[in-house]
Amino acid sequence: MPAVASAKGSAWRFALGYSYLSNVKELKDSYKHLAKDAGENNSIYNTSMSICFQPYYQFQSGLRAGAGVGPLILLIGDAYHVQMPLNMTVGYSFFMDSNISLYLRTGISYHIASGDYYASSKPGFFSGIGIEILNTEPLHIGLEIAYDASEIKLDRASDQAGHQKIKTGEVMLFIYADF
Repeated sequence: MPAVASAKGSAWRFALGYSYLSNVKELKDSYKHLAKDAGENNSIYNTSMSICFQPYYQFQSGLRAGAGVGPLILLIGDAYHVQMPLNMTVGYSFFMDSNISLYLRTGISYHIASGDYYASSKPGFFSGIGIEILNTEPLHIGLEIAYDASEIKLDRASDQAGHQKIKTGEVMLFIYADF
């Protein structure tokens, strides 16, 4: 165990939980319209998995550095789309020795994506604020709300010009267990 690890346990933490992303419905609706414009039935189903994994290293000073992956966005039907948000962040935890701990984190996010109408992805600013309401070893329970400015572009149907930009996950709510 590294010398900077907490006396209570490992400084590595692994947050796993349920994540809600805003604008997934907008993405699905856009795919429905694009499929309809392309002459398809516009049957698009959201089979996304709302699981998110965020490992991070918690320094004794309160600083934290980590990454996040998920949740997987998967649209299937007359057209398909798959998208996986990734982020890298640094932050600071407050009141680490208390039963309730607050934290802030900021960094960059990028959405790896592919699909019938997918054109490109653009990285963006990522920022989150969270609270661990059960801050005991070895398990922490928490809630986070985050903003993700990364976006994807979708191609329009062949008879239309331009692209449609969507910030999938612009607002993210993450409920997790951290071990």
